[in-house]
Amino acid sequence: MDIEFFLKERTTFIRYFYGTASAPFTKIISDIENEVEPYIPPYSEDGEPPFLSEWLDAKSGLETCGHHAISMLSSSLQLYLKAWVDRLDRYHGMTFEVNFKKKGWLNGYHEIFKEVGLDMAACPANLKIIEQIPLVRNRVQHPEHLTSINISHSKSDLSQHPKPYFAQDSELTLASEQEEQSWLFPPTISPTKEKIQDAIFNVESFCSWLESEYWAARNV
Repeated sequence: MDIEFFLKERTTFIRYFYGTASAPFTKIISDIENEVEPYIPPYSEDGEPPFLSEWLDAKSGLETCGHHAISMLSSSLQLYLKAWVDRLDRYHGMTFEVNFKKKGWLNGYHEIFKEVGLDMAACPANLKIIEQIPLVRNRVQHPEHLTSINISHSKSDLSQHPKPYFAQDSELTLASEQEEQSWLFPPTISPTKEKIQDAIFNVESFCSWLESEYWAARNV
């Protein structure tokens, strides 16, 4: 089975899903900011920006589309890595004793890569971004607060990644002005279209590299 083919079938759908699902929210935000009908600001001496509630709802909708895209990407990567290791067992009799629950599934697979002698430094993908994908998925699947639809990075995640990739740029800028990246408030998980595309690209690059390493070793 061509496992890379099916991985890319999934990432193609994730791109389609995000582009289609996010479009209405992107349009509402754009229309409000550009004062397009029906979002023509009425005369008001109130200091609150017009249509603020609608803008915030659309922003939350856009972020939720991003959350689901990253969650699907995390699941796709996990399924690919399982298939990659299962192939070593099925065709080469290679078995591994890894406690995935204790280490986390991505760390567990990295342990397997070390066992088979893969040089992860040679991987062309940005592994720091890939490491944050399952962390985001876990936060999205297990929100902590009933009072807010927004989802923030956890303190433990921030200890590993003080400058989280999927935080808002404005929050990262604010944090950079603080000493040693100490967050007064945990940053919101807010994946933009560009960062989602970058995450997908890096997952595809990572899996393509693993595939090439497998076949190179097999053909020796």
